[in-house]
Amino acid sequence: MEKMISAIPNFCEGRNTAVIDEVTAALRRVDHLFVLDVSADRLRNRTVFSLIGPQRAILEAGRLLYGLAREKIDMRKHRGDYPRLGALDVFPIVPVQESTIQEAAKLAEELGRLVAKEFDVPVYLFGEAARSPLRREVDAIREGEYEGLARKLLDPQNKPDYGPDTFDPTFGATIIGARFPLITFMAFFDTKDEEAVAAIAKSVAYAHGGLSQVRTYYGMVPERGEAQVTVKIANYTATPLYRVVELMKVEARRFGVRLKGVDLIGLTPQSVLVEAAQYYLSLRDFTPDKLLETSLKKHLPKERNL
Repeated sequence: MEKMISAIPNFCEGRNTAVIDEVTAALRRVDHLFVLDVSADRLRNRTVFSLIGPQRAILEAGRLLYGLAREKIDMRKHRGDYPRLGALDVFPIVPVQESTIQEAAKLAEELGRLVAKEFDVPVYLFGEAARSPLRREVDAIREGEYEGLARKLLDPQNKPDYGPDTFDPTFGATIIGARFPLITFMAFFDTKDEEAVAAIAKSVAYAHGGLSQVRTYYGMVPERGEAQVTVKIANYTATPLYRVVELMKVEARRFGVRLKGVDLIGLTPQSVLVEAAQYYLSLRDFTPDKLLETSLKKHLPKERNL
């Protein structure tokens, strides 16, 4: 049996449902590829696809997505409340099951070469595929965003790992790499006060003295009279989800603001939610074996697993 691997490409179209549906349908036609989740965000104007399959299926999905991004998106017209470098902003590859991070990094390099050659796109490698410590983090590569890319490419230090070092105004550039599973969620607050939501976002962000492994972005949602904080946890074993949520609640109370709810983006490991349940329910002596589904998978024959 072929090893499975996951990819979470971020496609910079979150408002045109016809395009999103077309891209999703095309992905579902790729042999041996499973489309596990499609999360479209109108505010950020991007769609996050959660994919899993053997390496050859992920590679084919990448070829398909970059072709559709080239065809469907014009970055000169793109507007969204989220940092981005190009039409297909970032393509993270994540090991699952028996796959290793080294295999994910090798696949990222292969996809990077393919994208540069077939679509003439500047490609930056990040994470475990990065060729420089300065490019391990996506945020460092994205600095200046699409609007600053033309100027950025003039500096030899910003030369892409693959592809042209000239500015393509319709596509921009892309970031491809390998990383461990990332927890991403959006927290919504009942406030129109931008200073308050900025303080809430900064309270948990590592860059501002907050929690390790945490990055945040914030924005206003005026049509709903609320604010949104997007949170990324790079290593959920070091900083659990519930701790981030609880600290944001504490900071929000300083401003008389209430957390309205949380939306998870993409797929989340079961252990993350189990840990949250343990915290909020004060569960004692709890193990995953006490979950009905876990017990069924353990004791039923494989062909009958649920």
